[in-house]
Amino acid sequence: MKFLKPTLIGISVSMALSLTGCATSPTAQTSPDVEASPAAKQPQSTALTYVRTVEGIAEYRLANGLKVLLYPDASQPKTLVNITYKVGSKHENYGETGMAHLLEHMLFKGSTSYQEIDKEFKKRGMGKNASTWTDRTNYFETFDANEDSLEWAIGMEADRMVNATFTEEQLKSEMTVVRNEMEKGETSPFRMLIGRMTSMAFLWHNYGKSTIGARSDVENFPFYRLREFYKKHYRPDNAVLIIAGRFDKDKTMALVEQKFGSIAKPSVAKEPLYTVEPTQDGERSVYIRRVGDLPYVGLSYHAPSALHQDAASLSILNEILGDDTRGRMQKELVETGIATSASNFMFPFEDSSQFLFFLQGSKDSDIGELESKLIALAENLHATPITQDEIDFAQAKLARQTEQAMRSVTGVGMQLSEYIAMGDYRQAFYSRDQIEQVTLEQVQAVADKYLIPSNRTSGRFIPTEKPQRAEIPKKPNLDELLKDYTGKAVIAAGEVYDNTVPNIKQRLVNINWQEGTTVSVYPKILRGEQIIISMHFPSGTAQTLAGQGNVMGFIGGMLKQGNQNYSKEEIAAKLDQLKSSISISTSAGATDVSINTDKTNLAQTVKFLGELMSTPTFPESELDVLKRGSVAGIEQQRTDPSSIAVNSFRKSLYNYPQGHPKAYVSLEDKITAINKITTKELAALYHSHTNINNGYIAVVGDVNAEQISQQLHAVLASFVNDTPYQRMQASFKDRQGLMVSSETPDKANAQVYFINAINMQVTHPDYPALAMASKIFGGDTFTSRVGARIRVKEGYSYTVGAGLNVNTLDQQGLSLGWAISAPENVDNVIAAYREEMQKVADDGFTAEELDQAVKGFVSDRNRQWADDGTIASILVKSAKLDQDLSFYDEQITAVQKLTVREVNAAFNKHIASLELNVFKAGDFASVAK
Repeated sequence: MKFLKPTLIGISVSMALSLTGCATSPTAQTSPDVEASPAAKQPQSTALTYVRTVEGIAEYRLANGLKVLLYPDASQPKTLVNITYKVGSKHENYGETGMAHLLEHMLFKGSTSYQEIDKEFKKRGMGKNASTWTDRTNYFETFDANEDSLEWAIGMEADRMVNATFTEEQLKSEMTVVRNEMEKGETSPFRMLIGRMTSMAFLWHNYGKSTIGARSDVENFPFYRLREFYKKHYRPDNAVLIIAGRFDKDKTMALVEQKFGSIAKPSVAKEPLYTVEPTQDGERSVYIRRVGDLPYVGLSYHAPSALHQDAASLSILNEILGDDTRGRMQKELVETGIATSASNFMFPFEDSSQFLFFLQGSKDSDIGELESKLIALAENLHATPITQDEIDFAQAKLARQTEQAMRSVTGVGMQLSEYIAMGDYRQAFYSRDQIEQVTLEQVQAVADKYLIPSNRTSGRFIPTEKPQRAEIPKKPNLDELLKDYTGKAVIAAGEVYDNTVPNIKQRLVNINWQEGTTVSVYPKILRGEQIIISMHFPSGTAQTLAGQGNVMGFIGGMLKQGNQNYSKEEIAAKLDQLKSSISISTSAGATDVSINTDKTNLAQTVKFLGELMSTPTFPESELDVLKRGSVAGIEQQRTDPSSIAVNSFRKSLYNYPQGHPKAYVSLEDKITAINKITTKELAALYHSHTNINNGYIAVVGDVNAEQISQQLHAVLASFVNDTPYQRMQASFKDRQGLMVSSETPDKANAQVYFINAINMQVTHPDYPALAMASKIFGGDTFTSRVGARIRVKEGYSYTVGAGLNVNTLDQQGLSLGWAISAPENVDNVIAAYREEMQKVADDGFTAEELDQAVKGFVSDRNRQWADDGTIASILVKSAKLDQDLSFYDEQITAVQKLTVREVNAAFNKHIASLELNVFKAGDFASVAK
């Protein structure tokens, strides 16, 4: 669960296979292969039965076995519907690898009563997604709270649970998309190394198999096997439905009873799994030899089930080793120059887990030394024992992350999927409590128990005369473990006050400082008494920042690396103590600061910001670490298709003179410039270009406007100087018809971009019409013109789209298009993209397309404005533009008044008239051979 163990589950979720709203139009009639529910229909109760309430989450059950979790919060004007099925890659039998993931794709093809769910998603402006991992598959929708969308989402999920209509023809059309997704993963050395090590670590258990599956299985299993897999696992007694956010509880319960209660209880019990991975009896190793730029080494150790009592101690150990500021890997391996980056994380699975370490080296690193140093750190913790200070910072960090994440009930509702997959959602809160109680002795014990040579998968096999064994204990009985567990008190809810333009303006207080800063305060009680502060301080000109584009970017990252009063470790500990986050970023022309805190810690956090900004020392040792990491990141771009294609666009179209902060710089020159950066240079630039002369601050939360303004002024008033400010306008060359092709040997995936400069800004009379035209043409991966053609019909690409990059202040913007594909399909992608442009030019868009785009635009706006952090950013932007908030409602009105003729005219004038620039990168030479 991300808010409880962000490093652990966060990594797991990012590695899971997901679709950004998989939705394509199914056939009009139900497939002849579709069968009824696997259970014979029997008279049964459709009423929900109350089970328990844990920390605001009310648990119910239906007679058919479906578990329902309701997590209401009326202060958040959005709703989440999330259904988790306890089926993932570990449930696949021989020849079925990848089936759980592929089935996830197919369930977006529609069901008996919901045949075109892709269009409904778009019309309703729903955020939708699905993901597959080892132990579960989940589907979810988020939307601005309304009863109609909630009823539709509940009904749709109930219907596709047992009545999905995907056909063999649709499966075949999806295969190229899935193959492209496989190829996408093969371009990342890091992901490939994790996959190979995992397959070596698990000899028998399905955790060793990639969730995306073996290509031969995915391409060859019979269609009926997929239908059987669906009928076997998609059933009410194998699923948990979560509804979170704003909704009427009684009406929602009635809907769940109506839609899900009628599904028959399966007559056949679920089949239990019985494979147990045997204790590892010696070191294992794996090597990958492929084109790349930087070396990686990794270690994997078996660990017990995430349900086992040792899991909490391993969570603490993970932070002690892998924290990017205070962690031992950072201190002993990165800051000493041995590695350029390091990470330590855990895959917390139901049956048993993996504890992993990774190092990235530089181009000239000795990979043998990297591995030996990493093994020495991991397996010699008895020689350098864990300290109580390390336990304290790890617990404080996890406690802070927990508290911050609990402020979003929809976010909590999503993350519960991971614990449902492991057996019971209550384990999420129980694990949090266990982490709070972990002792020094327990952490040292798990390190000594599991981080031993015979339990390691790294790269070599070494015979051992007296091997040690790490016996992995069985998972506990959850019913016994949690029988008396009730959880903690429910977090304080926010007020029910929607973020509409009239509501914001009614409360908004604007205060102008004499130095030049505008402070916009929006008093509102947020969940968990959260306070959000966003600051933007522009400074400098193209002349004062000439040649300093790279240097400015380092300043923000250095401000939390230590100053006259605090080391970087003390800074991190202080923020944990305050249960707050402070982010400071700098770029050529601005300093941006964001604060996330609560009412109790607000004053001390603001004071601490002043301490951070007033006495920076820019430690040389920390600068060296940042420089090495930055150079390593640039080195990685040399063979990455996407990075190469983007750089070729910048080189071709950027229209800035040499030395301009925004000018194109080659990778070699970037590396040279970074290596020349000094602490003296950073300090001088910081003091000359950090000022509040032209600043903008927005505060959202339960605060007194005058009081918070005075608190912020007290710590920022000294940042005043005479450095001039002039915004640097975007400038692109008016070049058309370019075809720039770059080779990336041994990369399975290719990238193509279509990028042209256009004369456009948000205040242009044509902008509303052009925005809707762009949304129809490429705004959705599945239902847009290019999505429906290139992904759905042709199956050339997993990711395809088009859009605009324009703003209010710049006279110029960009028309963008993008796609990934296998290198042999890139020319087909380019041809199809051009053909779709020509079709729009010849025939135009339809009234139905415009209507859906407008509804989606309005719904997207409402959903985005439900986030209070977004509101803080909007207040800063509006103040900078001297723009009344009414502009946003006027924009909606303008969009709703558009005609198809106006939208077609805007597309023809600004997009269809372009001779496309194409920037592509891939292994085209291998295809040619």
